[in-house]
Amino acid sequence: MHNFKWSHIFVLLFFIVSSIYLVIIGITQPFIGIDLKKQSDQWVITNIDQDSWAERHGIPLNAELISVEGAPPEDHYSVSMFNELEKADSFTIGASGQEIFYDDLHQSSPQHWTLYVIFPSLFFLSILAISHLVHKRVPKRYSANQLILFFLAIATGYMSNSGAIRDDLYSLFLNTSLFLIAPVILIHFLYNYFRELNTYWFSKKLPYFLYGLTIIVSLLESYFLSTQNYPELFNPVPPWLLLGLYIILFYVIYRGLYIFKDTPQGSIFKYVSVGMTVAFFPYTWLYLIPALTIGKKIITLEVGAVFLIALPITFMYLVTRERLIDIDFVMSRVRYYIFLSIVPSILLTVVFAWLVSTPQSMISYIQVYLLVHLFLIAFLSIKEVLDSRLQRFLFSARYSYQESMHRMAKDMKDQSNAVDLMKVMRSEINNVLNVRDMYIFSKHNKRNMYCVYDQVPDDILMELDEKLTDHSYDIGSIIETDKGFGVIVGFSLQKLTMLWCEGKKDYTNLNRDEKTYLQTISHNANIAIENMNLIEDLVKELRRLKNNQTQKYPTWLSRLLFTIAENQRKQLSIDLHDTVLQEQLYLYRKMDDLIGHRNDLPPTLHAELVMYKESLLDSIHLIRETCNELRPAFIEELGLVQSLKNLIQQYQLRSNFTVYFSEEKFEAELDQEHILAIFRIVQELLTNAMKHSQAKIVKLSLSEEDDQVVLLYSDNGKGMDFSFQRDLFSHIGLSGIEQRVNGLNGHLKIDTAPGEGFKAVITFPVTVKKEVYV
Repeated sequence: MHNFKWSHIFVLLFFIVSSIYLVIIGITQPFIGIDLKKQSDQWVITNIDQDSWAERHGIPLNAELISVEGAPPEDHYSVSMFNELEKADSFTIGASGQEIFYDDLHQSSPQHWTLYVIFPSLFFLSILAISHLVHKRVPKRYSANQLILFFLAIATGYMSNSGAIRDDLYSLFLNTSLFLIAPVILIHFLYNYFRELNTYWFSKKLPYFLYGLTIIVSLLESYFLSTQNYPELFNPVPPWLLLGLYIILFYVIYRGLYIFKDTPQGSIFKYVSVGMTVAFFPYTWLYLIPALTIGKKIITLEVGAVFLIALPITFMYLVTRERLIDIDFVMSRVRYYIFLSIVPSILLTVVFAWLVSTPQSMISYIQVYLLVHLFLIAFLSIKEVLDSRLQRFLFSARYSYQESMHRMAKDMKDQSNAVDLMKVMRSEINNVLNVRDMYIFSKHNKRNMYCVYDQVPDDILMELDEKLTDHSYDIGSIIETDKGFGVIVGFSLQKLTMLWCEGKKDYTNLNRDEKTYLQTISHNANIAIENMNLIEDLVKELRRLKNNQTQKYPTWLSRLLFTIAENQRKQLSIDLHDTVLQEQLYLYRKMDDLIGHRNDLPPTLHAELVMYKESLLDSIHLIRETCNELRPAFIEELGLVQSLKNLIQQYQLRSNFTVYFSEEKFEAELDQEHILAIFRIVQELLTNAMKHSQAKIVKLSLSEEDDQVVLLYSDNGKGMDFSFQRDLFSHIGLSGIEQRVNGLNGHLKIDTAPGEGFKAVITFPVTVKKEVYV
């Protein structure tokens, strides 16, 4: 949690006190709204602002402003500095040869209250709440203080509009300085935020340079306002500088988007660029640029400022969420709605121009077009959301095609052949579309032959024969005739499979949603049928391999079978260790306590208990050995060589032969699959030597030669006749070794004969990829 510093408290108090002052100005001071021009030593009213006090009281244009608060007009600062009449308690005008005195200047209209007092105040309070949330929850690495400062600058600048239009000097200073400094703070925040992500694409000197430039302009603004000598040449400097700052801001973020769009940070750049565009585009392109170039504004300052709410929403979401919305999807939908709304917006604007009797300015028509276009985009967006959320409640379940496809997919899992699957599909379509008789059949693509599941009327086959001849169809193609409709659910070089319906019971044609539903469900059914055919072919291949005793398993099958077997061994070892072994240990401890602490036991019973205790201990050792054989302990940690040494040591304790093991500086890095396979092969060879060979000496050698791992085994036992065919599916010993070697693309060579011992040479290609075996 962050701790406030005195500097933070001072800055926060500055914004809060300033906002309170701006609210007081908006409440106590009316917006007079009179623009003046000096003509022949007279101040003439040239314009009355919309929704102003002057408009509501019918102040006439071209009237002469005679005095302000009993003094000449030029003595009032707003007249001399800005050619406007504001912040006056009374004034006198001359019109039609008469002098009219006004002193009842009361508050503005409800619309003015809403735009200049209520909305800005709510916006500022929302920003305070968001800033508090950022202060509490956002880690310091996200430059939270800069983000909060940016939020407060934007909110206070928005509130200062109310005082600025009234020519309040402090409000004018705040309006200029805060709107100039806010883009620079945002650029600085972007630099620090992406620096935490090790992403750089512009110099940190840029925001410092812009800070200096905006501070100089703000100081000049404060000087001219405080001296009440505002030079006309300086008047366009702040707005042109603001436009330049926006251009730099957009250049920075869109350049970053261009550079890093294909990186993990690309989605963040897209998200930020969209938020900034929504916030600044209306103000920049519809207010600032038209005002600077043609002297007219397409939207008012108040409307443009409303879009600033996108900024705190954008950055608040950015720094408090680990996962962003799919901005590509959102923007693709918005672009689609923008394009879709162009023609209707133009048509509605033309209708408006035709219905309005009084000709309007081009600016008014542009405003109407933008308003209609924005409304249509919002309407289409809301409609899509409502469609996805309310459709299942507004339509009956029978017409819920998505639910039907879910049921179909669930039922497909229980089918084992194409015929049963087609029956499920027929039942589902009949339930959803409420059709009449339905048939399933296949037609040979080259011969006029049909395979029907149920009897199909001849007239339907004759009509379909004409439709299916010399026409190209694909899965999901729909054929409609006077006798009904059908959908292609299967297509191959030999045959075409169709589901045919004699029409709907209400005698209506298929609508667009029903056609899409049939096409989707037919594609799903075809995929299921193809998978069934693949599984059937695989089963046939496995049966052929089983019948052919000399045929090896495919490599992938061998690896799959041994992986399954090892997982089963591992689970069985865990189960034995956690259940049977623990119970045995518990009984052993209880018996040991009983023998050690019960001195009243008869000698014969004591002797029997000691014997049972030893038998129980042997059983515990046996279970432990079984667990170790099922899943060698610490084989991943010890490595292959040490695991083999431990294994050899265990076998020499239980057998009558001597094992000589040579590793020859074996340093090959093997993955866990190869390590476990070699371990199991050696384990099987030693087991065979102990049970069958009657050998006295066993030699093992593990080496690395020419990018291959070589395992040599030999013993001086009785050997065996290796010339007969072995059934690989019923013998576990040597056939298991052979299948393990085959599954890892290795090679096995066996040399043995009766009375001549047993030799085996096993080679594997070296692999250096280390993986955890599961």
